[in-house]
Amino acid sequence: MKIRTVLLTALALMPLACTTGTQRVDSGPTPAQVVASGEARSEVHWGGQIVKVKNLRDRTLIEVLALPLNSDGRPQPDQRPAGRFIVDRPGFLEPHEYAVNRLLEVRGRLNGFTSGTVGDAAYRYPVVIGEQLVLWPQDTAGSSRATTPRINFGVGVSNHGGGVGVGIGF
Repeated sequence: MKIRTVLLTALALMPLACTTGTQRVDSGPTPAQVVASGEARSEVHWGGQIVKVKNLRDRTLIEVLALPLNSDGRPQPDQRPAGRFIVDRPGFLEPHEYAVNRLLEVRGRLNGFTSGTVGDAAYRYPVVIGEQLVLWPQDTAGSSRATTPRINFGVGVSNHGGGVGVGIGF
């Protein structure tokens, strides 16, 4: 009876062991898929590498080469690009800080499309109203673990001595 209770408790707690405490918006379709479908999605969680920054009178536009995100939300520059998009953010963003090639994670609302060019080729960009921007530090190129806390939970059961162990690691 005790082992069954412990096992049921462990199974009930398993989903907690897989979370990091930070809830993420589903990335959903890529920017290229959004352009191809022509349908706007209300919220997105995208990221990539900054291509260009343009400060206007009351807002900043950032052109981003979309890249897949890892489980921490960090864009993966070693992965295949998934299109491009424009981040529209109210106010002034320092171009030195939001420099070309920096990695940027964006959460926001899709707000239609805009036309532009990539070189001489016409390009249709999805526009994201950037509600939350994360500019990833350049010094974490190899590992995102340095910037993200981890919590681990484990349960062990033994039938050789009747012991039950529970551990929490940080």
